[in-house]
Amino acid sequence: MERYAGALEEVADGARQQERHYQLLSALQSLVKELPSSFQQRLSYTTLSDLALALLDGTVFEIVQGLLEIQHLTEKSLYNQRLRLQNEHRGARGQRDEVPPPWGRRFPAALGICADRFLPWECSEKTETVPF
Repeated sequence: MERYAGALEEVADGARQQERHYQLLSALQSLVKELPSSFQQRLSYTTLSDLALALLDGTVFEIVQGLLEIQHLTEKSLYNQRLRLQNEHRGARGQRDEVPPPWGRRFPAALGICADRFLPWECSEKTETVPF
């Protein structure tokens, strides 16, 4: 009797799977109808049926879920690496700003330009040009 009940469950399960297959197949066919005719010709009924069967199997969704997790971990790692590099560059820039470049103050003086501005015509009478 248990064997008969198990067989009935398998038949019912097979019927549900067949029904789901037809639903997926009709959904795929409606999606294909929206494509240009050149693409429609390339997607045969058997290709769409195989795709529907692949969607019924849970492995496709497991693979996609695994790839999604890998993508999130990679993005998180790259984001943390970016933050670390930004902080390192900020620290290096801070150290570099503390020590003025050797030509910083001498450059305008070497050109005979006023010390406040780089353009000689902007020098007012109040500002002095630094001599050589």
